[in-house]
Amino acid sequence: MMEGSEKMRQLALMFLAAAAVFGQTSSSIPYALNSDGPGPTFVTENRSFSYPGSYSSIRKVDFRNFRFLIFDPAGKPAESFRLKKGHYQHDKPLDHFSIDLDSIYYLSATPPSKQSFVLVLYFLQGGGVSSNQGEMAQVFTISDGHLRSVQTIDWDTQFQSSQPAHSFDSRTNKLVIRSAHYIPGDAHCCVSAVDIVTFRWDGARFLQSGIETELSDYGKTEKKTLPR
Repeated sequence: MMEGSEKMRQLALMFLAAAAVFGQTSSSIPYALNSDGPGPTFVTENRSFSYPGSYSSIRKVDFRNFRFLIFDPAGKPAESFRLKKGHYQHDKPLDHFSIDLDSIYYLSATPPSKQSFVLVLYFLQGGGVSSNQGEMAQVFTISDGHLRSVQTIDWDTQFQSSQPAHSFDSRTNKLVIRSAHYIPGDAHCCVSAVDIVTFRWDGARFLQSGIETELSDYGKTEKKTLPR
């Protein structure tokens, strides 16, 4: 098993590789090329994977005590972490990695059918030589009695903001995430801008429907301006 800080580094590399494959719709505000975030720090992956076991309903899946899987760019499981009571933690001196279940939202297919979906959100954090934090949303469904993952959205929350890193409207099934946006001069610790990305539910997955960029709290305090 990889060390905690190394896990976060490997996860970041996997997500960045996936971004290159799937091509995010990015902000019109330029990203800092020579930085930790030379492009969008959010990634959407549409991949199908069936978990072992059988379930009669998506509501029968205990996501608080669940083997959480991370996939490589080819769509194959690369790492797994067993959540217990919604939490996984790895701790060693100067080395920390944790995953926490944030929330669960049950979704309906469109048009209405017997198929049902669930959106599960997690918070990930790692520390060692440097610190990293992010959030992840996974969409699952039940197909032929088996739990199947259909989509993963990952984003970097390593920035200062008084706003939440995500919001979800259960009436409209709209998901909004806030992801770090590095502009020229930004260091790993000090991200000046944030991408606010909106996703709409189409009945089977979330589709990006909009993106805006604003200064982070750090950017405002330092009186930064967004490049054009």
